[in-house]
Amino acid sequence: MEVSVRQPGNLRFGTFELDLEAGELRKHGIRIKLQEQQFQILTLLAQHPGKLVTREELRHALWPDHTFVDFDRNLNKAINKLRVALCDSAEAPRFIETLHRRGYRFVAPVSSVTGVSSSVPLASLPELRATGPQIQQIAAEPPQRVVSVETLRLINLRGRLQYGIAAAITLTVCAAGAFYMRQRLALPASVAFPVKLRRSVAVLGFKNLSARPDEAWVSTALADWLTTDLSAGGQLRVIPTENVARMQIELGPLDVSRLSRDTLSRIGTNLGTDLVAVGSYAMLGGSSGRNVRLDLRLQDTNTGETVDALSTTSTEANLLDLVARAGQQLRAKLDIEAVSTKEAAEIAVTLPSNHDAARLYSQGLEKLRVFNALVARDLLQQSIAIEPSYALSHSALASAWADLGYDKLARGEAKKAYELSSNLGRADRLLVAARYHEISASWNKAIEIYSALFEFFPDSLEYGLALANAQFNGGKGQDALDTVRQLQRLPPPLGDDPRIDLIEAHAAESLGSFKQDLAASVRAGRKASVIGASLLLAQARAEQAWALTNLASPAEATAAADEARQIFAAAGDKRGVALAIGLEGIVLENQGNAVAAQAKYEEALATDRQIGSQLGVAAELDDLADTSFALGNLERSRQYYEQAMATYREVGHENGICLVKGALAPLLMDLGDNHAAINTAQEAVAICRRLGDRSKAAIALVSLAKALRQDGRIVEAKSAASEATSMFLEIGDRQSAVRAKLIIAQTLVDERNGREAQLIARAAADDFEDAKAARDAALAYAVLARASLAAKDISQARQAVQRATDQLSNFHDREVELAVAISAGRLRASAPDALNDDQAAQSLEKVAAQANHLGFVAYEFEPRLVLAEMEIRAGDLRNGRVHLHTLAKEATDRGFGLIALEASGELENIATTQQ
Repeated sequence: MEVSVRQPGNLRFGTFELDLEAGELRKHGIRIKLQEQQFQILTLLAQHPGKLVTREELRHALWPDHTFVDFDRNLNKAINKLRVALCDSAEAPRFIETLHRRGYRFVAPVSSVTGVSSSVPLASLPELRATGPQIQQIAAEPPQRVVSVETLRLINLRGRLQYGIAAAITLTVCAAGAFYMRQRLALPASVAFPVKLRRSVAVLGFKNLSARPDEAWVSTALADWLTTDLSAGGQLRVIPTENVARMQIELGPLDVSRLSRDTLSRIGTNLGTDLVAVGSYAMLGGSSGRNVRLDLRLQDTNTGETVDALSTTSTEANLLDLVARAGQQLRAKLDIEAVSTKEAAEIAVTLPSNHDAARLYSQGLEKLRVFNALVARDLLQQSIAIEPSYALSHSALASAWADLGYDKLARGEAKKAYELSSNLGRADRLLVAARYHEISASWNKAIEIYSALFEFFPDSLEYGLALANAQFNGGKGQDALDTVRQLQRLPPPLGDDPRIDLIEAHAAESLGSFKQDLAASVRAGRKASVIGASLLLAQARAEQAWALTNLASPAEATAAADEARQIFAAAGDKRGVALAIGLEGIVLENQGNAVAAQAKYEEALATDRQIGSQLGVAAELDDLADTSFALGNLERSRQYYEQAMATYREVGHENGICLVKGALAPLLMDLGDNHAAINTAQEAVAICRRLGDRSKAAIALVSLAKALRQDGRIVEAKSAASEATSMFLEIGDRQSAVRAKLIIAQTLVDERNGREAQLIARAAADDFEDAKAARDAALAYAVLARASLAAKDISQARQAVQRATDQLSNFHDREVELAVAISAGRLRASAPDALNDDQAAQSLEKVAAQANHLGFVAYEFEPRLVLAEMEIRAGDLRNGRVHLHTLAKEATDRGFGLIALEASGELENIATTQQ
């Protein structure tokens, strides 16, 4: 391909300028950081607007022949980073369009400032000069809206209880109205020397001197606008508004018109800020054409001194002018550059242009920040009705819907925000896109955005936290831990932020490392206590409760959950209260106290319903289904599962649907409908695979393996259990992997391979005993007893039954009780004198009757089979045959092929013996 190559000069497209002689990309005169290959690719594309540049041509231009590199990966990575720098999108390209499997095309108009054209082969393009490993200025971009990763995770407690997997959905709020200041000096991520932190400032808000509630929204609007103004240019590190809102809850009501030195010190410690902007406002005049007077002070949190004070007045319709004048004076006092004309235009879109829409939007943000998503949703919907084209209103509404658990509606609003974001500044557009990808569970795309932003701005704690959050939610827990290490190397106070330790705890939990989870959450709690961040302390204590539960420390777990509950309650965070109550229920259920656990779940359910958290409602219904199952109330359990499923469907939460289907399948099997159990489990596996959720897919595979085994499809059952085991081990959940191995042991018993089954079951029992998991240990010993019988090891079988019986005293679970009783019955029936032992038959009849009474059809078939076998051995062939024929037919009709095969095998043995 012959391409036109311009001599060194400038190319202009959009608001960008490409200086070929200097080797720089600039926007409004400010240099944008690009690596050498990224600059070369952009140059090649921009020099040929509207034309395809193939991947092969790019290969020849960028990498000499015989250079061995992962070309595809490197090119894709470079294109992604170019799009971040240009704030471009692969889905809706403004500059770089991808032509699938062919190459790329520059779609924006390009003008040449200087230079003439010549024609040379693309492959012979001269190497462009690198910008060098130096600190570069990037700041003159619009201010960044922060993703607040401290929003409390909504936890599906059933998944955590039954499988020890954190089914955590971190609903990161794209904090419309909360902005994070960018670092003017951007360092490469590999730089070893410390990042120099800029001077920091937090806008605390303004006191409403008129004390009229209908004017309170002005405080939020003024704070958001001033935060944006001070962020412009990247010369200050501005504290996110979300952090300020949390601080005001944690430190109690603050009179921002008068702050003592001690209060300023506590604020500075809590937020990690050098300066605070505080003051008051008053509405002057009548209802029409009113003026607003703003009194503002800039105070030093270390000395308590007032750095600057000002008073300015404007009309209510021109609040932006008021903020602009205040910001201009503060900038002059702090000796930083004034806001440019372009930056001023970008600040103007901080709020909707319509006065009423702006008021409702600000009120909605305020409610979101104090955990009232229900009211926030209504206010934001009203704002959007007035001004539907404002992207950030849709983004904030997406957060409200997500907090309430309406995933489908949240995705819809996030998509609208994404589609309407073209008029926003570069960083706002990127973060709106990242939010959309997060809500859509497109974690890889979210990771790409946050990774690029964090690489460009390595001192940004908010970007780093958002990246780690996306990584562990996307199943990349180790990558999240690597990001945590980077964050911990930031200079204090950023590197000491307790949120870093909380993210480490979540990432460790996702890898099944509960010891690291506990250690990190303890550190987070200790740091939160020091800085007075009580809400972060509550989150840390809740995380500790979960880790301690999995580490078999119920007393400590209960204490941690209770403390978290009290803190959440004091802060008015009812979502957090419901979470803590649910954790208390988990501890009780793990201890075998299903009745008390059920009461906790009902309490949490009532709280979730009160605040409108449908995701919480579904999770608690799921938990109640579990306890009903454990108490032997199968029909009630099915009703709860179906209600949970309906709620998950209502809110469009497919992860929840997948999880409930995985739990419902074993219940259907126990109820005697194994055909439905197999279908339900297969549906769960398919959904989880499509969503890319390996932990829930493994859970569903375990349910499928159980049902397939009962159907007599032993090879398929073993395959499903083996796959589940591998998946659990890959994500670091060893206990769940051991549970899956128990199913493999059962299939080995079915294949008459008792010796190998013994090894697996004995190792599983040891593991569960070490973890003080009584329920799992009892089941493991029951399987060990069956394996020992198959291996003719009667002594080991007796010991296993005794150990299983001992474990039963530590908890109450009908299903496990039946499983142990059947193993004990089989042991007694295998004794030489069993035919003369009425108690052997009576014990089996009792188990069958109890299973029938409770509705555990699956546990009724097996004792009936053993009883029929005993009749045959006792010489009662007539009754034995009748019972075996009846059992084979019932089992076949209900999908229990394994029992049917065994019954039919006994009948064949009788026929063979009589011949």
